[in-house]
Amino acid sequence: MDFGGIQALAEKLFAAGVRNIGAELPFYLVLAAVLMIVIIAEIIQRQNVWKRYTSPNVRTDMLYAVLELSHLEALLVLAPVAASLNANVDAHLPWLRLDAIASAPLWVKLIVTLVVTDFCAYWLHRWKHAWPVLWQFHKVHHSQSELNVFTRFRFPLLDRLLDMIVLFPVAVITGSAAVPLALYLFFVVRSCLEHSGQTWTYGPLGWLIVSPSFHGTHHSRAPEHIDRNFGGFFSIWDRIFGTYVPRGDKPLAYGLHHEQIPQDFLYGQIAPIHGLWKLARSKRPATPLAAEGETA
Repeated sequence: MDFGGIQALAEKLFAAGVRNIGAELPFYLVLAAVLMIVIIAEIIQRQNVWKRYTSPNVRTDMLYAVLELSHLEALLVLAPVAASLNANVDAHLPWLRLDAIASAPLWVKLIVTLVVTDFCAYWLHRWKHAWPVLWQFHKVHHSQSELNVFTRFRFPLLDRLLDMIVLFPVAVITGSAAVPLALYLFFVVRSCLEHSGQTWTYGPLGWLIVSPSFHGTHHSRAPEHIDRNFGGFFSIWDRIFGTYVPRGDKPLAYGLHHEQIPQDFLYGQIAPIHGLWKLARSKRPATPLAAEGETA
C-alpha cells in the first residue's frame, strides 16, 4: 500500500479545507446569525432550546451539516462525478451544449438558471414522493420529527448524487450560470429558515417564495398535507399545478407517516440501498412452493 500517496492526498484535502474555511468565513458567520435569530424566536415562544438542540435527532442533523459544509462529499464524490459527466458530454455529445443563455448578461443567466432549475426540481421532488424507487432516496430527509434549521442538510449522499445527475442536463443544455457565493449564501439561509419549524409566512412574498410555514406543511404528517407543497424556492409552482395546501391553525407533527427508520447518521447514508433492497424483495414473485401453500 502506498502510504506516501495516502498521506499526500490527506495533506491536500486538509489544505483545501483550510482554504475553504477561510474563504467561506462570512458564510459561516451569517449561518450562525440565522441560527441565533431562530433560537431567540424559540426562546420568546417559551420552547426548551437546550433540550431541543441537544436531542439525538437534532444532533444527527448537525452531523449532516458538518459533512456538507466541510465539502468532503463534494471533493470526494460529487465533483469527480460532475467532471466525468462533463467530460463524456464534451467527448460524445457536444451538440447537447446549446448554451442557450451563454451570451446573456449575468443577471439574465442567474434568473433563467434559477427559474428553470427550480421548475425541474419541483417535478423531481414530486416524482420522489410519487415513485417508490425514488422515495427510498428522499425519505431520510422526511424522517426528522423535530424540524430545525439543520434539517436543511439532512440528505444522504446518494440523494444528493441523484439530484445532481438528474438536473445535470439542465445545466448542459442551457449553459447555466455559476452561482456567486453571496447568492448561494442567500439560498442556504432561506432553506435553513424554511426548515426551522417556524410559522413565518413572509406575508405577500410568501405567494411567490417558499416560507417556513409553507415548507413545514410539506413535512407535516397530517393526511391533508401529505404530498403537497413541493416547491423548493418558488411556491408558485404548487399554486399553478394544484399541489398547494394551506398550513392551517393546528400545531404540526413532522416525520414519516407510513414507516419509521432509524435516526442514526450512518444508517441514513445506506437507507436508500436498504430501502431499495426491501422494495425489491416485496415485489418478488412467490415461489411455486409458497404458491401451493397458499392454495392448499
